[in-house]
Amino acid sequence: MMTSRKHMRGVGAFTVIVFVLFAVLLVNFGLTIGKDYLQYRTVRSIMTDIATTPGAAARTDRQIWNDLDSRFSINSIYGLAPREITSFEEDGGGRYMLANYEVRREFFGNLDLVARFSHRTPLAP
Repeated sequence: MMTSRKHMRGVGAFTVIVFVLFAVLLVNFGLTIGKDYLQYRTVRSIMTDIATTPGAAARTDRQIWNDLDSRFSINSIYGLAPREITSFEEDGGGRYMLANYEVRREFFGNLDLVARFSHRTPLAP
């Protein structure tokens, strides 16, 4: 059985267009939600830095929130208010600072991306 050369040309234009659109969609996804993950890493780093400061457990919530506020401003973290995303809890093992928040971004058409972030760190005595 002979196959004509017409059917053996390789990848068609439609397949190339589909692959390009898929690549654009992936890049758009990365750019849309990637910056929120980078921001979360910065928030987590700030929290860890404040929590490991000697005497952090003895500080009041307000003092810690003020410190978070200034560091958020220095690191250009806008749209997140420390008093809204952080809380404090105590148990037998000590005092902890918690951050819980979610970010919702428009992605494509009527689709949104939602990312939930949570971090718990012990405050140094």
